[in-house]
Amino acid sequence: MPGLDPELSLEGLDDVPPLSPLQPISDEEAVQIIAGPPLPPSSVTLRDYVDHSETLRKLVLLGVDLSKIEKHPDAANLLLRLDFEKDIKQMLLFLKDLGIEDTQLGPFLTKNYAIFSEDLENLKTRVAYLQSKNFSKADIAQMVRNAPFLLSFSVERLDNRLGFFQKELELSVKKTRDLVIRLPRLLTGSLEPVKENLKVFQLELGFQQNEIQHMITKIPKMLTANKRKLTETFDYVHNVMRVPHHLMVRFPQVFNTRLFKVKERHLFLAYLGRAQYDPTKPNYISLDKLVSVPDGIFCEGMAKASVQDFEKFLKTL
Repeated sequence: MPGLDPELSLEGLDDVPPLSPLQPISDEEAVQIIAGPPLPPSSVTLRDYVDHSETLRKLVLLGVDLSKIEKHPDAANLLLRLDFEKDIKQMLLFLKDLGIEDTQLGPFLTKNYAIFSEDLENLKTRVAYLQSKNFSKADIAQMVRNAPFLLSFSVERLDNRLGFFQKELELSVKKTRDLVIRLPRLLTGSLEPVKENLKVFQLELGFQQNEIQHMITKIPKMLTANKRKLTETFDYVHNVMRVPHHLMVRFPQVFNTRLFKVKERHLFLAYLGRAQYDPTKPNYISLDKLVSVPDGIFCEGMAKASVQDFEKFLKTL
């Protein structure tokens, strides 16, 4: 500090008068002052602040997409207050230790930049809770990558969610664990669509509890799928294609397929006289393969026609 006696005791620092910003300086001192670009008084984009913020610069280098973050009104206030070394570095080390790769940090933080407002010890406690429920380190890393907000929820919330799915679906502990590993959004999203879909399966579509259990353990997304999509798919497959409940239970992938694709293939098979979905009869077409194989295999193996024939037929629809 200019003018400060190096031998001055710490006790006497408060008595040193501050340097006035109006105090004259020499020409030699003036030319040594490097002035940075002025901080924008207001801005609609975080990129205007990157040149002024080491934190933002380093986040951009990590792959954080500021154009997505700035859509949240609280984002700028949070990020511009953070010090990289003090507030961010330890969080990055925690995420890397958790299993988030360097290339995944940017996309993760773009979605959950608010994790920097979390207490690190709370995050470690939530990880410890999941480990106590026999989720492996690899399982937890996969869950956090696929559901970036997972660790932003309390232990009580996580425990209640696991209990809900185990009870409502009558699943074993292992099957409950497997379910949320495959679709960790079940622990972070609203339960209303889940409750609604469970009612739809049972009351509107006529599936039994054990059938619902079997289907959702194979295709967890059925729990959060759009209700209208579920009912329209069921109506077409059951009432038009004449596929019974028990075959849909065996091949629930049909509920995870776009309905127009199911319709196109069924109509082509019907046109050829090959729309036969009963496994007890000749020329059986598996519902699973109908919706999962590429066009070439569908045409050659099931329709016994060429892809060109299929494409010509689609133009008539």
